[in-house]
This record gives sequence, structure tokens and C-alpha cells, in this order.
Amino acid sequence: MRIAKGLIETPVTRPGMLIGEALRICVERGVPGLPFVDQSGKVTGRFSVRHAFLLSSISSDMIKGAHLIGHDALCLSHGQDHYAELFSLTIDQIILADAACLPSNALVEKGMALMEKFNSSYLFVIDDGNYRGVVTRLSLTRALLEEHA
Repeated sequence: MRIAKGLIETPVTRPGMLIGEALRICVERGVPGLPFVDQSGKVTGRFSVRHAFLLSSISSDMIKGAHLIGHDALCLSHGQDHYAELFSLTIDQIILADAACLPSNALVEKGMALMEKFNSSYLFVIDDGNYRGVVTRLSLTRALLEEHA
């Protein structure tokens, strides 16, 4: 089966877009990241939900000691002001330069293998330089299950 069966259409992110807007798109479409395009429309990187929160809200000490933190450790919680400020910033400074891509006619197995290679749960689908959408492990799994039901 080709990865086109698991395609999730999304808009792209652009310079100057707000983090809150990019996060909203990711939540609405059920994807963990979006392509970042330059002024010419070329994919030059990616916006990642994980990376946005890693940089802004989760310290390395918190990650190292996550297993020790109590479930009710309210002193670690960020206030509403923190997230209001975060969501009003532009994505420009948190874009990752790498973006794993493949064409829509690639096999599902190749897509899954690339996700493993890049330690990612998603890939961008680009045909002849045109962005088509995102595939995720879950969207490909859904497509496989539907085909074999």
C-alpha cells in the first residue's frame, strides 16, 4: 500500500506565524508537526509540538527527574501567563532545520522505516516540490487496518 492512503492534509507554517496558531492546527488535524516554508514556498524545516514545549515549558532537570515528581506537584505548574506569552510568540526561533519527506507513491513500509530512522512519528509528503500533507504512524496504521478489515 502507498502512503497516500494515510495522508492528512494540513496547511504549512510560515515566518511570523504565532506558536498558538501552529499548535491549534496540529491539534485540529491530529498531527505532531507541520512543515515550515520560506518566502518562496519551499519546505525548509518543521514546527514540532514536542519541540515547542521542550524549549518553553520543560526543563532538563524536570525531564531527568520526571519519575520522581509527584502527580500533585503544583509548584512545577506554569501559570496561564506563561502559556499566553508562549502562544503569542512567533514560530521563527523554534523551527527545526530537519524535515523528513517522501513522495505519496512511497510504500507504507518505507514510510515506517524512515520514521524509525529519524526517530519521528510523522513525515511530510511532497510530490514534485509540492507539499501534499503529513503521514503519521497512526494514519498509516489506520489505513492498513481499513484496507485489511
